[in-house]
Amino acid sequence: MESRLSGSHKQRTTRGSVPTIGGESDANSCEIDPVARSTESHVYEFTRRDLARTFAPTLGGLALLALVLHGGTRLGWWPAPRPAIDMDRTILIHQAEASRKPHAASVVLIGDSSCLMDVVATNLSRTLGQPVLNLATLSYLDLPTHGRLLHEYATANPDALKTVVLLMHPESLRLAAVPDYFRLQIEDFLAGRDSPPPRTVAGRLEEALALPQLRGRLLSRALPWPLPGAFGGYYGFASALEAAMDRAAGSAVDPNRFDPAEARGSAEYQLRPRFENESRRFREQLPEGVRLLVGITPVPASYALPDHEARCRQMLEQWIAWLGDGTILEGLPATLPDNQFAGVTHLNAKGREDYTERLAAALRSRD
Repeated sequence: MESRLSGSHKQRTTRGSVPTIGGESDANSCEIDPVARSTESHVYEFTRRDLARTFAPTLGGLALLALVLHGGTRLGWWPAPRPAIDMDRTILIHQAEASRKPHAASVVLIGDSSCLMDVVATNLSRTLGQPVLNLATLSYLDLPTHGRLLHEYATANPDALKTVVLLMHPESLRLAAVPDYFRLQIEDFLAGRDSPPPRTVAGRLEEALALPQLRGRLLSRALPWPLPGAFGGYYGFASALEAAMDRAAGSAVDPNRFDPAEARGSAEYQLRPRFENESRRFREQLPEGVRLLVGITPVPASYALPDHEARCRQMLEQWIAWLGDGTILEGLPATLPDNQFAGVTHLNAKGREDYTERLAAALRSRD
């Protein structure tokens, strides 16, 4: 690299009378010439050849890596995408994968994260005397995609599915819309596709460099991916969460602690109109003859409005009408004591044990 040093700090010193803070003059003080202050210290000159020689190895390496990753994907060198590298995608991918595995469950739980966290599937299986599988995911997954998971399970396990228990929290039922991101994660995984990054400049650069393939096919399997907050303290890594869900027949635990003073938002719940179309499409994916039982999961007693139970009943009746076929699970509590909650939407370890017993009693009453 060529460089040129110019103007080596020219400083001119003169003797004269310079005022001091006290107002007296100091004949020995030095004054820097204003011209010297603006004199350039260093000037670097680069040629295009210099720049090419400096950055070409790095850019060439990146281009070669991207070429290998893209080419390896096309040629089938790499394992299928499995980007379980954060909390949401770990849950979505685990449940999508579980829906295609052989299983003897005749009762399958489906719904949002309250269904995932509030029900102990293994306890429910022991109480009912029949195998239970929890395929619940997240509140931001649309209802037809939940139906897709049930369809995948019924296809992988013909004649096993007898009863579907659909449980969602009122917070989920009042969402006016959900982002496509979560649905696409399920669809891409089931199709064996790499999920593309956002259609932004940065996203296009990621795609060109094959970063989705690198993360989703290789690094996701090679590296441990820590979970955030209390989930990180409880589970540690994404792989540990998946292992725990395997042992718990698809259920998970929310290790947080509910503080009523920190609860925010309104408890004026309603069933959003989007569920009319989504419920019909959900029902179309259930195999003929499968029984559908529907319930709404509880909220903390201190958070609920005085008419919360009546609101939930009204929402359930409308939801059953939109589903076209189904039965309300009677006897499930609309609220539970605050000390049984991890947050507004999830029960804690004690609460989920109690709720699972109540759910088992409600299911037995339908037999």
